[in-house]
Amino acid sequence: MLDKQAMIRINKEGWDRVADQFFEGTREQLKYGPYAPTEEELQLMGDLRGLTVLEIGCGSGHTLEYMANRGAGELWGIDLSGKQIETASQVVSGFDIPIRLIESPMENCPDLPDHYFDLAVSLYAIGWTVDLKRTLANVYRTLKPGGRFVFSWEHPVYSALEYREGS
Repeated sequence: MLDKQAMIRINKEGWDRVADQFFEGTREQLKYGPYAPTEEELQLMGDLRGLTVLEIGCGSGHTLEYMANRGAGELWGIDLSGKQIETASQVVSGFDIPIRLIESPMENCPDLPDHYFDLAVSLYAIGWTVDLKRTLANVYRTLKPGGRFVFSWEHPVYSALEYREGS
């Protein structure tokens, strides 16, 4: 059985390798995953204007871009993949708000301030953690009292489904 550090290394190498395949914009609609409703339908994040937001597993930065376009006041993103962080940096480079990107496993969350964020978001990324308890404890630690955590992950049935055109 692999230890947690080996699993983190494998995840990082995999995401660095496929990072270019996930360069899809979310400027108009933010989806919570494959076959999932959009933020416009669910409205889980609420009004983002002026909020300080942390994204766990920020990937290509398009969710950060989405939130910046809707008035977030400050954005932080953390991702395991250096290539994803590079892409995210390009995607959000045109915004005139504080944006900080950190390359790190979500289990570690270095340099994240305590009780700082109004909202933490992890869209289709939290399932990549190798230590869910530690990841959630870090999210909790970084949220202000009354702060919210919005996340999504795949339904267990999703991996077992097969889609065929017309069926």
